[in-house]
Amino acid sequence: MIAKLLTIIPLIAMLLFQDGQLQRQVMRKHQNGKPYVVLYFKSTTQELVKEEVFFANGNPQWMGSYKNDLEDGTWKYFYENGRLKSEQHYVRGKEDGTFTDYDESGKMVKQGIYSSGKLVKEVTF
Repeated sequence: MIAKLLTIIPLIAMLLFQDGQLQRQVMRKHQNGKPYVVLYFKSTTQELVKEEVFFANGNPQWMGSYKNDLEDGTWKYFYENGRLKSEQHYVRGKEDGTFTDYDESGKMVKQGIYSSGKLVKEVTF
């Protein structure tokens, strides 16, 4: 009886948590063989949920998430040296929330506040 439970429990756990698994696909590579565009899909529905784009040196160029094929959540953009260039927030494919831009040294240079895709306020530093 215990032996049967020990074999059934992992199978049940695998089925319960399968929906949360992501399938990573390298869509394009740089000439040096390093990934250029990497997409992540839900393994059960093949829905696109995340995108990562890289410079040839391996540092991220940008990354963000999708929901229902639209940008949703935080998107980050980087300089080739690896420093954060911009952080932006989206809801259902539209800018929503605070957008912050940085110079290559990491200093904040601009902030914008968006609501449903429309710029509400912008401050330059």
